[in-house]
Amino acid sequence: MLLKFLAREASKLLGRIASNNPLDLPQVERRHGSWHHADIEWMANQVRAVAGDFAEIGVFRGAAFRKVAALAAQQAKLAHAFDSFVGMDAPAAEDGTHYPKGKFDIGGPAQFVQLMTAAGVQPDLYRVWAGYVPVCFEQVPHALRFSLAIVDLDHYRPTAASLGWLAPRINDGGLLALDDFVPSHDALATKAIREFLAGDRRFEKIAFFNQQLILRKLPSATKS
Repeated sequence: MLLKFLAREASKLLGRIASNNPLDLPQVERRHGSWHHADIEWMANQVRAVAGDFAEIGVFRGAAFRKVAALAAQQAKLAHAFDSFVGMDAPAAEDGTHYPKGKFDIGGPAQFVQLMTAAGVQPDLYRVWAGYVPVCFEQVPHALRFSLAIVDLDHYRPTAASLGWLAPRINDGGLLALDDFVPSHDALATKAIREFLAGDRRFEKIAFFNQQLILRKLPSATKS
């Protein structure tokens, strides 16, 4: 039994080395389509010394955002929730039919606030920006900057718009965490992420697991 355990642990270690993932990445059971709280905590720890608020674009019912808001508060930062709160917009040609308009509707931003309050997250810990991407960005103060931003939108167009909007607003050393990245595909959010990686050299990959890609913004001196 001990030999089998050691073999499994060695396999995990070699897998992380092969993928260039950090060796301190949490060893947890992950589920596709959701962010594990341990991974969010790991990301937050990486940006303790980086100025800027936390954000999640595409929050649905707030399963991940609860943790985002709590961790932001621990660093005296504010968390920002971006979502239509009435479901997805109409899909583009790159999206197919798997995510139709209205999917993930929770009944509006007031319902989201109720869900957060029921989960023990006080309203003064976060700010809600309601609307489809990119409309939800229009009222955001120009000076707002982020140290950690999570994008989880599934569709191509809002993912592309979010990446373009976020890139200059993430401070050097900050993290950009992207869900729904399947390197073998070229549709949905993956297509937008591939285009972003091909066109923006200001970010480096620091981890990739569970179809979730985590990028760090490079310091200005190392940008190419």
